[in-house]
Amino acid sequence: MQVLARNLAQRVSRSQAKSHFVYEMMFLQVISRYAYSTQRVRDIGQPTPASHPHLMAEGEVTPGIRIEEYIGRRKKLAELLPQNSLAIVSSAPMKMMTDVVPYTFRQEADYLYLTGCQQRVAWLVLSSEHGLCMFMPESTPNDIAWQGEVAGVDAASKVFKAEQAYPISKLPEILSDMIRSSSKVFHNDQTASQKYTNLDEFKKSASLGKVKSLSSFTHELRLIKSPAELKLMRESASIACQGLLKTMLHSKGYPDEGILVAKVEYECRIRGAQRMAFNPVVGGGSNASVIHYSRNDQR
Repeated sequence: MQVLARNLAQRVSRSQAKSHFVYEMMFLQVISRYAYSTQRVRDIGQPTPASHPHLMAEGEVTPGIRIEEYIGRRKKLAELLPQNSLAIVSSAPMKMMTDVVPYTFRQEADYLYLTGCQQRVAWLVLSSEHGLCMFMPESTPNDIAWQGEVAGVDAASKVFKAEQAYPISKLPEILSDMIRSSSKVFHNDQTASQKYTNLDEFKKSASLGKVKSLSSFTHELRLIKSPAELKLMRESASIACQGLLKTMLHSKGYPDEGILVAKVEYECRIRGAQRMAFNPVVGGGSNASVIHYSRNDQR
């Protein structure tokens, strides 16, 4: 933009026939023609093909995974569930580092696997009778100012293709009716939320032994990988191999565990990794025999 403006100013200076007003009009035309603003594309709180064409192809909900695959996963889970049963999965909670500073968010694995949704504070309910029902947050201007745009009810229907979508405020009423009419309730007990476990209908079902863990079903689903998942796994392995090799070459000149942590993360991220699968273990000497060593503060 600065080069465009400078070249434009030089042309105006050489001609000496244009007024300051004309120069300003030409400059504004250059800006309107070449400037790019993400505000032209709707933000739903996570990348989409429209907002991030450099990361995702048309039809993908997350990089490499198309909406059809997410719908297929949900269909397979619904088929595995006993007749007239319900599956409930919470998104991952936001974990705070301090009162106002959150840790980097990582979505709950089952919720992400079934929807592709990166939204915090949301719930999904799945059954053969109801299909996918998503309960989404209602953002306020204050929420957006602090955390950015969030995926709401509209995104649940249009992007994640939920058959039903409601604001979270409707969850107690609607989910209670669903639980009441179900013979069994399966949920991710590791990330269970009081938002639904405190409902009278859920407590009643639990007391009657009708509440079970969902993990056996989702583990079975994820045992066999799709072609798209295999492709992502190969790309991930390639990134890790290149990152490790570059870090090994770097280690002779910079034999500090902390520096090598930064190096391997850098090399992986510039090759396209969204995040590290686990915190790097960089152990020298006796630390090398500690499997989950994570201090990374020695030479």
